[in-house]
Amino acid sequence: MNSFREKVVLVTGSTSGIGWAIAERFSAEGAAVIISGRSQERGHALAAQLSSNGNRAIYVKADLGDESQVKSLVGTAISEFGTIDVLVNNAGPNGEAMAVGRFHELPGKLFNDNIQIGIYGLFCCCKYVLPHMMAAQGGSIINISSLAALRAIPKIGAYAISKAAMEAVTRQIANDYADDNIRCNSLLVGTVRPQQADVSTLPSELDVTGLDRVMEKTTMLGRLGTYQDVADAALFLASDQSRYITGASLPVDGGAHGKIQYPDFTQHGL
Repeated sequence: MNSFREKVVLVTGSTSGIGWAIAERFSAEGAAVIISGRSQERGHALAAQLSSNGNRAIYVKADLGDESQVKSLVGTAISEFGTIDVLVNNAGPNGEAMAVGRFHELPGKLFNDNIQIGIYGLFCCCKYVLPHMMAAQGGSIINISSLAALRAIPKIGAYAISKAAMEAVTRQIANDYADDNIRCNSLLVGTVRPQQADVSTLPSELDVTGLDRVMEKTTMLGRLGTYQDVADAALFLASDQSRYITGASLPVDGGAHGKIQYPDFTQHGL
C-alpha cells in the first residue's frame, strides 16, 4: 500500500517506542518521514532502516524545549522535502522524568520538565509547522495524549496535567485552523506493553510483568495495547478516511476509558 506516497510526516519522539512504530507505519505507506528524538544513534538507525526499504527518511536532532532548535528542525524538514503534511506530536517524558509521586513529593524541576516537553515543545512544533500547512491549504496534526488526561491515575499528576493540557491544545487548534483545512485530533493512549528494547527506559524498580497482568484487567478487551495499535490509529487520523473528524480525542485503550473497576459482585453473594 502507498496511500501516503506524496505525503511528508514529521514524528517527534520517534527514536523509540510508540513514535518509532508510527514512523515505521507511515513509511510503510510510502510517506517521507522526518524522525526526531533523544537518541542520535537510534534516530540515524531508523532513518537508515526506512531508507533501505526505498522510502525517504531523515533524522534531525532537536531539543523541543528550545524554540530555536524546533524552528531549525522544521526548517530542515522543509528544505529537504518542501512541505509537512502531517505532524505527530509524540514526544513526552519517559522513565524518571515522569515524576511519580503525590504533589508534595514532586521535585519542581521534574514537574516543569513534564510541562516543558509535553506542552511547550508541542506549542513550538505547532507554531512552526502550521504556517507551512496553511500555505499548502491543508494538513493534519495528531497529538499523542493519554487516558491519564481523563482519568485520575495515582501519583502521575505532572504527566496527567501535561496530557490534559494537550487535549485543550487539540481542540483550540482544530477550531482556530479549520478554515485553513487543517485538522487536529488526539489519541488517548491506554497502557501499552513496551517492547524489550524500550524496557530499559522505564524506572528500574518497576515490575513490568506484574504491572502488565494488573493492567490487562482494566481493559474491556483483556489485553494491553501494542505500539502497532497506536500507529494504526495515528495513520487513520492522518488519512482521508477521517476527513470529517477534527477536535476529537480517540481512545486507544482497549475500552479502559469506559470500564469502571468494580469488584465482581457474584463473588460476594449476588
